Amino acid sequence: MPDAPGLVVLIVAALVGSVVGGVAGFGGGLILLPVVAWVVGVRAAAPVLTVTMLLGNLSRIWWSRHEVDTRVIGRYLLGAIPATFVGVMLYAGTPSTWLGRIIGLFLIAAIPLRRAMLASRMEVRLRHFPVLGALTGALSALVVTTGPFITPFFLAYGLRRGAFVGTEAVCALGMHLSRSVAFARYALLGWDTVALGCVLGSTMFAGAWVGRRLLERMSDRAFVAIIEVLLLVSGLQFLLFSR
Repeated sequence: MPDAPGLVVLIVAALVGSVVGGVAGFGGGLILLPVVAWVVGVRAAAPVLTVTMLLGNLSRIWWSRHEVDTRVIGRYLLGAIPATFVGVMLYAGTPSTWLGRIIGLFLIAAIPLRRAMLASRMEVRLRHFPVLGALTGALSALVVTTGPFITPFFLAYGLRRGAFVGTEAVCALGMHLSRSVAFARYALLGWDTVALGCVLGSTMFAGAWVGRRLLERMSDRAFVAIIEVLLLVSGLQFLLFSR
């Protein structure tokens, strides 16, 4: 468990992150990941954030529960759940220094990747979601927050606003549950990790409610610009100062 100042920093980051996630469907983990890694270290960051985002996604699911697309969820998790266990095996054997670099490169690369996928106007069908789930399941064990990667695919399929937020949250919840079991199997998820994750996850309920109220009011262009700045700054932080 962090000291009192560190805990305050984490709670504030969780609140801000949950507001962002409630508005756009992703971004909560993106904001929390570098803060959690800075306070508790990069090795403990993924287990802590897994518990935190598990609870945080429950709140987003609740506020958008009537709009989720169950067909997308079923096909996505068909690939994501088994791949998540494979990703955790890779995580357990990867040195902390390399974990920080992998996370940093992923966050920075997500900026041009997101733009390229949106510009290509790709057509996504239900049959594509098991493959997408497998890719993001393995990746999520290393970087936890895969929202910037999967968002263009969900949007290309046609999910919007509440349907996107709720469906993405259920898919993420499935991966968080799988990762929690796998982390426990490799002794990476202790009671102190669970306790800290529960504190931060509980905070995210309030932020998700605020985010839902802001969903119809924020400019898409302004929000994307903020997210890309966060991606760049967070990625550089991991590359230069990971520990």
